[in-house]
Amino acid sequence: MPGLDVRFQKSDMYLMKVQQLVLFVFACLISLQANAQMYMITDFGARADSTVLNTKAIQSAIDECFNKGGGEVGIPAGTFRSGTILLKSNVYLRLLPGAVLQGSYNPADYPEHPIAWAQKYGTITHDGLYVETMKALVIADRAHHTGIVGQGTVRGAGDGKAFQLGLNKDGKPKNLFFVGCSDILLRDVQVQNSAQITISISGCDKVNIDGITVQSLANWNCDGMDVDARDVRIANCMIDSEDDALCFKSEYLSRFCENITVTNCVLSSLCNGIKMGTGSRTGFRNISISNCIVKRSSFNGYRHWSMPSDIVYQPELQSVNTGIVILGVDGGLVENINVSDIVMTDVISPIFIRVGRRFLTPDQKTSAMRHITIQNIRAESRSTIPSIIAGLAESPVEDVRIANVRVSVPIAVPAGSLSRIPVLIPESQKGYPENRLTFGTWLPASAFYIRHARGITMTDIAVWQPAIEARSAFYTDDARNVRLTNVTINGNQLKEIKNGLVKKDSESVTIRE
Repeated sequence: MPGLDVRFQKSDMYLMKVQQLVLFVFACLISLQANAQMYMITDFGARADSTVLNTKAIQSAIDECFNKGGGEVGIPAGTFRSGTILLKSNVYLRLLPGAVLQGSYNPADYPEHPIAWAQKYGTITHDGLYVETMKALVIADRAHHTGIVGQGTVRGAGDGKAFQLGLNKDGKPKNLFFVGCSDILLRDVQVQNSAQITISISGCDKVNIDGITVQSLANWNCDGMDVDARDVRIANCMIDSEDDALCFKSEYLSRFCENITVTNCVLSSLCNGIKMGTGSRTGFRNISISNCIVKRSSFNGYRHWSMPSDIVYQPELQSVNTGIVILGVDGGLVENINVSDIVMTDVISPIFIRVGRRFLTPDQKTSAMRHITIQNIRAESRSTIPSIIAGLAESPVEDVRIANVRVSVPIAVPAGSLSRIPVLIPESQKGYPENRLTFGTWLPASAFYIRHARGITMTDIAVWQPAIEARSAFYTDDARNVRLTNVTINGNQLKEIKNGLVKKDSESVTIRE
């Protein structure tokens, strides 16, 4: 397969150029934001008093700053309660040390903000429809050169009784929502306690997120960051979230989520650490993620999976669902994705790659996925559900390279339980794509399950699992041109292990030392 290696080299070179361009753009952005004039919210009547709602005072400061040509709106030390505020172009919110922008606990203080103009698709509560309105503590709508910086905190009201509405429910405000914006800067602040997605960047361009700390464990659907944007740099962030930690979305037609670098982040989740999807309308391309840690969240108040002990080791301890998730299920294209140097612990599965047919309508094409590289991974798994690479028969996953991966699993399927694995593995094409839902929890592979795939290269893979494991380590179904090189199970070369690889309806599947 020499041609495949050349394509990967070209893809990697292109991603390096993307990284260089993104860094240059944001160096310019930070330079422009320096030395800005500051408007203190206390000069406009804001008070650090829990009985005072400061929405009007803060908005007045923002409006004055905007009308005078831009600058910074300063929030001093103290806790300032507020409802929805609207950031504007050339205006940055600066949280000084000890400052807390506290979201109101009154739902009436978060009016519905109209965003129908954006033609943004929803993914959960607005399935298949444009989102008409949005609620958030801080909103920026079609603004440019704006953001939030400083050493203070934006704290939502997610723990409030009025917002405890359950899973996938409307009516809960995000903490930060940027839509249709450009040249966004989020730097150094803490963002906490959201009632829904904590930081949402939707349909934006030129986004720089650096040194942000997210802790959002007080409600359902509290993703740490959701990003649907172009030309993005995310670095040095700490995310501790109830839902997906870092999630990329593609919720617009004819607009890719693309040209993105992520590095040096700690991602804690009760769902998925790094995810592309579920929303994947146009797709994802040219994304590089490196040097990150994925682990379970510090607290679990909501997601108590009812997983049996023969599937999950110590199921009473919450796990990350999947470390790395890459999805194309809504008709979009996914290509040129590079994920490297990731350490993950307490995951149900390390990797889940899937092409599906979730929201397809007759006039939409099927999603496609190609040119994916995942390398230098250390994973501690806690379940018998393997990593999965799966396309569709009409749209197989293509050109995936996985290299230098070490996986340890403390639980196994013994010979006496093999009868529980279905002869025909079910495949949910239109259901919600997830490692434990798409094919069920009983799969015939312990390490990698590969289905509807073409051109899969796996090099330097080491799996450590209990000796009683009776399944094959690798299982291919409708796969072509799969090459396994230097793959070991408990230190033994794969080709020396009886039934180490099982092939079903597959061609050109080879093992090399």
